[in-house]
Amino acid sequence: MSTSSNQIKTLNHLITTLYDGENGYKEAAEEVESPTLSTRFRQLAQQRYDFGHEIKPYIKSLGGEVDKGGSVSANLHRVWMDLKSAVSGNDEAAILNECIRGEESAVKAYAEALEGDTLTGPVRETVSNQMTKISSTLADIRRMADSFEKV
Repeated sequence: MSTSSNQIKTLNHLITTLYDGENGYKEAAEEVESPTLSTRFRQLAQQRYDFGHEIKPYIKSLGGEVDKGGSVSANLHRVWMDLKSAVSGNDEAAILNECIRGEESAVKAYAEALEGDTLTGPVRETVSNQMTKISSTLADIRRMADSFEKV
């Protein structure tokens, strides 16, 4: 596989991860009762949307097509989140814990994308910056989950 093909494949995997996160956060925003959490989840959904739009031009400049839609595992994740919410009465702590799982998955996808030298130059810098922000979000959500579990 050519260097361009490897980069396109890697970036499309990140796009799918970002679609999954965007959709997951939109779902979470609808499931929580806390206006503060709902607003934060909507902000994170928008962030993932924006991240995707930062990556798309790189795919196109490499001659690739941007993948559309989320992953099968993300659909299962959303179904699980729906089930969990129904059973637990939209328990914020449970939803936050599901968001943690989603963020851990995103960090893993980004770490894998940054392994080796598949991504170079500006695209690598963009992906690295996004990973830093996602890692920071993961830490924030862990803190929020801890505070909701203590209540």
